[in-house]
Amino acid sequence: LIKDLAVATPFIVEDAISFWPALGARGWSDLEYLRETVGHHRLVPVELGSAYTDSGWTQSLMPFGQFLDDIACLPKRDGQRGYLAQHDLLAQAPKFGRDFALPDYVLVDTGRRAAARGRTTDTDGVAFNVWLGPRGTVSPLHRDPYDNLFAQVAGHKYFKLYSPGETMNLYPHPPDSLLANTSQVDAEAPDADLHPRAAGAHHLECIVWPGDLLYIP
Repeated sequence: LIKDLAVATPFIVEDAISFWPALGARGWSDLEYLRETVGHHRLVPVELGSAYTDSGWTQSLMPFGQFLDDIACLPKRDGQRGYLAQHDLLAQAPKFGRDFALPDYVLVDTGRRAAARGRTTDTDGVAFNVWLGPRGTVSPLHRDPYDNLFAQVAGHKYFKLYSPGETMNLYPHPPDSLLANTSQVDAEAPDADLHPRAAGAHHLECIVWPGDLLYIP
């Protein structure tokens, strides 16, 4: 696995985090536990819409408890789907730190960690973020500026991964765009007429389950 880290090859470690308290009976799949740990009235940034590439997508600061209520009551009447995405919830609720342990793989310096320094609040180039959303939440095809170790705590998530060599086949938005790190291709339903090269782009796909750890270079 260390070699895979060094050469930037994705891999899954099954049950790597199954010992985390976050996966316990009173863990992060318990909405009331989340409410007690974070606080009902604490404001969090929530994405509203099916994906941030949609014209109707927006963001809103809302009480964390209201966000949890919306998840529990889906489908909502107005059809909006709330998603807490890539948010440093640990900074707002330090008690979260007792529910997980930093994977050892994070501490392996592959030479790319230096690129992450300055992009995170941690001087070691390590950031902790939480993604929390209802069933059916989707992230558009995009790239991140640093390596990821994605830990699945509740539910399951399907990933489609492309190598950097496929970038031009995935029609990225222009470099001066706010979506410069995002593909114009709908990964769920590619349009062969609009993006013909996307059909030939090689990719890996996987599903991560509770307890799994996925390395995404």
